[in-house]
Amino acid sequence: MLTYKNTGIKKYILDRICEIDDEIVNEDPEYRELGERVDECKQQLAAKLPPEDEKMLEKYEGSWVAQVCRQEEILFSEGLMEGMMFGYWVAVISQGVDKVKV
Repeated sequence: MLTYKNTGIKKYILDRICEIDDEIVNEDPEYRELGERVDECKQQLAAKLPPEDEKMLEKYEGSWVAQVCRQEEILFSEGLMEGMMFGYWVAVISQGVDKVKV
Protein backbone atom coordinates (compact mmCIF):
# COMPACT_ATOMS: atom_id res chain seq x y z
CA MET A 1 0.00 0.00 0.00
CA LEU A 2 1.21 3.51 -0.74
CA THR A 3 2.28 5.66 2.19
CA TYR A 4 3.77 9.11 2.58
CA LYS A 5 7.17 7.44 3.15
CA ASN A 6 7.23 6.36 -0.52
CA THR A 7 9.38 8.27 -2.99
CA GLY A 8 9.55 8.69 -6.75
CA ILE A 9 6.69 7.40 -8.85
CA LYS A 10 4.91 5.89 -5.84
CA LYS A 11 4.89 9.27 -4.10
CA TYR A 12 3.64 10.95 -7.28
CA ILE A 13 0.82 8.40 -7.57
CA LEU A 14 -0.19 8.85 -3.91
CA ASP A 15 -0.05 12.64 -4.19
CA ARG A 16 -2.12 12.57 -7.37
CA ILE A 17 -4.73 10.21 -5.85
CA CYS A 18 -5.04 12.58 -2.87
CA GLU A 19 -5.37 15.62 -5.16
CA ILE A 20 -8.03 13.94 -7.28
CA ASP A 21 -9.88 12.90 -4.13
CA ASP A 22 -9.78 16.42 -2.68
CA GLU A 23 -10.44 18.38 -5.87
CA ILE A 24 -12.71 16.15 -7.93
CA VAL A 25 -14.19 13.20 -6.05
CA ASN A 26 -15.34 15.07 -2.95
CA GLU A 27 -16.95 17.76 -5.12
CA ASP A 28 -18.94 15.27 -7.20
CA PRO A 29 -22.67 15.45 -6.31
CA GLU A 30 -23.30 11.78 -7.08
CA TYR A 31 -20.37 10.72 -4.89
CA ARG A 32 -21.65 12.84 -2.01
CA GLU A 33 -25.18 11.47 -2.38
CA LEU A 34 -23.91 7.90 -2.34
CA GLY A 35 -21.85 8.70 0.76
CA GLU A 36 -24.88 10.14 2.53
CA ARG A 37 -26.82 6.92 1.88
CA VAL A 38 -23.94 4.82 3.20
CA ASP A 39 -23.69 6.97 6.35
CA GLU A 40 -27.43 6.77 6.92
CA CYS A 41 -27.46 2.97 6.62
CA LYS A 42 -24.42 2.67 8.89
CA GLN A 43 -26.04 4.86 11.56
CA GLN A 44 -29.26 2.82 11.42
CA LEU A 45 -27.35 -0.42 11.66
CA ALA A 46 -25.11 0.82 14.48
CA ALA A 47 -28.17 1.96 16.46
CA LYS A 48 -29.49 -1.61 16.44
CA LEU A 49 -26.24 -3.21 17.56
CA PRO A 50 -24.81 -3.69 21.04
CA PRO A 51 -21.55 -1.74 21.64
CA GLU A 52 -19.25 -4.73 21.02
CA ASP A 53 -20.91 -5.43 17.68
CA GLU A 54 -20.73 -1.74 16.77
CA LYS A 55 -16.94 -1.97 17.22
CA MET A 56 -16.92 -4.97 14.89
CA LEU A 57 -18.86 -2.92 12.33
CA GLU A 58 -16.24 -0.15 12.56
CA LYS A 59 -13.45 -2.72 12.13
CA TYR A 60 -15.24 -4.16 9.09
CA GLU A 61 -15.67 -0.69 7.60
CA GLY A 62 -11.99 0.14 8.14
CA SER A 63 -10.89 -3.08 6.44
CA TRP A 64 -13.27 -2.51 3.54
CA VAL A 65 -12.08 1.08 3.07
CA ALA A 66 -8.44 -0.08 3.05
CA GLN A 67 -9.28 -2.61 0.34
CA VAL A 68 -11.05 0.02 -1.78
CA CYS A 69 -8.11 2.41 -1.36
CA ARG A 70 -5.72 -0.29 -2.54
CA GLN A 71 -7.98 -0.92 -5.53
CA GLU A 72 -7.82 2.78 -6.42
CA GLU A 73 -4.01 2.73 -6.16
CA ILE A 74 -3.80 -0.22 -8.53
CA LEU A 75 -6.26 1.26 -11.02
CA PHE A 76 -4.55 4.66 -11.02
CA SER A 77 -1.07 3.14 -11.35
CA GLU A 78 -2.11 0.92 -14.24
CA GLY A 79 -3.99 3.77 -15.92
CA LEU A 80 -0.97 6.04 -15.58
CA MET A 81 1.40 3.46 -17.06
CA GLU A 82 -0.96 2.63 -19.92
CA GLY A 83 -1.51 6.34 -20.56
CA MET A 84 2.23 6.90 -20.76
CA MET A 85 2.58 4.04 -23.26
CA PHE A 86 -0.36 5.36 -25.27
CA GLY A 87 1.20 8.83 -25.35
CA TYR A 88 4.50 7.36 -26.52
CA TRP A 89 2.85 5.45 -29.37
CA VAL A 90 0.81 8.48 -30.43
CA ALA A 91 4.06 10.47 -30.59
CA VAL A 92 5.79 7.71 -32.57
CA ILE A 93 2.93 7.47 -35.05
CA SER A 94 2.56 11.21 -35.50
CA GLN A 95 6.25 12.21 -35.50
CA GLY A 96 8.10 9.06 -36.50
CA VAL A 97 10.18 6.80 -34.29
CA ASP A 98 13.45 8.59 -35.09
CA LYS A 99 12.13 11.95 -33.82
CA VAL A 100 10.71 10.77 -30.48
CA LYS A 101 13.09 11.32 -27.55
CA VAL A 102 12.49 9.26 -24.43
